[in-house]
Amino acid sequence: MGSGTKPIVDRTQYKQDFVIFTPRMDLFTLIPRTLIGVAYPGFASLKAVLSDSPESSVAWMKYWVVLGVFSVVELLLDPVLNPLTYSFPTYLILKCLFLAWCMAPIDFNGSDVIFNNILFPIFMEHHEQIEEQAEKTKLTVMQKLGLCIKKEKDDKGEKIEKSDLKKME
Repeated sequence: MGSGTKPIVDRTQYKQDFVIFTPRMDLFTLIPRTLIGVAYPGFASLKAVLSDSPESSVAWMKYWVVLGVFSVVELLLDPVLNPLTYSFPTYLILKCLFLAWCMAPIDFNGSDVIFNNILFPIFMEHHEQIEEQAEKTKLTVMQKLGLCIKKEKDDKGEKIEKSDLKKME
């Protein structure tokens, strides 16, 4: 080899992963979790609303709050909670058992325990900051949507009115 030639590098030898976050949820975990954690509770929530039972409606509202927090925590901690792809059956079973406990018609179901002892006290202690951040987020989203609407109308040659932005509030 002369000084001007470079060795040929076989790029197939090097595998580069540019994906930082890979959710491990696939159809095998999503279908049972959706059926157990969303479909049945959705149906039961509709029945509770139609039955005019405030206790039942509040119980399902607590379930949805707990499910929302659980979903966010699960999303953030999935790589830690379920690091091995072959461990999913145990993880899925535990997840479904947790969701079943949260909706169980017993005195100390998961939704009541978690909502009353953890989530509601945290909310009461920090509700002003939470509401302030929620309002800032809402305004940011509204501004971004407003820019999108403005751009779309500008592209079509239409004039954006203040009422367009008011409608989004």
